[in-house]
Amino acid sequence: MIPDYTTVVGVDERHLKQLAMVWPTWKRHKPKTILEHPMVVFYDRFQVEIGQIKNVIDHPRLTTVSWPPEGVGYEGDPNTKWYNPRRYMMLAGYVHVPRCVVKTPYWFKIDTDSVATGNDDWINPEWFEGEPAIIGHAWSFTKPPDQMLKLDAWVEKHSNKLSMLGAFPPLNLTPNPGAARVGHKRIASWCSFFDTKFTESCSRLANMTCGWYQMPVPSQDGFLWYVAKRMRQGIVRTNMKKRGWQCWNSDKNVRQAVEKAMI
Repeated sequence: MIPDYTTVVGVDERHLKQLAMVWPTWKRHKPKTILEHPMVVFYDRFQVEIGQIKNVIDHPRLTTVSWPPEGVGYEGDPNTKWYNPRRYMMLAGYVHVPRCVVKTPYWFKIDTDSVATGNDDWINPEWFEGEPAIIGHAWSFTKPPDQMLKLDAWVEKHSNKLSMLGAFPPLNLTPNPGAARVGHKRIASWCSFFDTKFTESCSRLANMTCGWYQMPVPSQDGFLWYVAKRMRQGIVRTNMKKRGWQCWNSDKNVRQAVEKAMI
């Protein structure tokens, strides 16, 4: 049985433009997936207004959330990819917004560079057997290479507050010297499901140790995957590209894929 879920999407100015491109493919190829379940769009309040979202999304059960809350900021180097404060800000929304607004057992994360193809019968009920914490596209490495070691250090530093994590051994995912990534089995979250109660727990842990609406590392899926893996929660790795979804890394490729999908 497939549990009820809420679709969650985060947008700033650029990603709202992407969402406008891919939204017609979601409606055409995955109408039951998207339109028959609640949808939350959290938006960068410095770049986007509610009216702009409603001009793009015609969803019957849409909730919009201004992000981040007043007085919350994110540190980092704007000249880097992994530690860019804007990237950090938007990814943090995927940890903390579901805790505040999602009422369903699971929530569905789909990125704005994801194009829907194929039919709407793509969700495998077997994925949800045992109530896993995460269901996502199978992936084989983490960048930056020291991210998992930083999460090990986070648990050790806050051992008094993170006893539930400290009860399990560290992952010790150490990259090779000079490597740009560390190889291991994990998930990529561009098309993924997360247990809502599990996400709420991760949000609370981050708030207790890092400050309100922060994360121990600026990566939503890295953080959530780490907690699930260390605590031996269920993680389902599958191939979402074989289930009627495509993920692209440039606006040009997204646009071309949308044109093909809408023929």
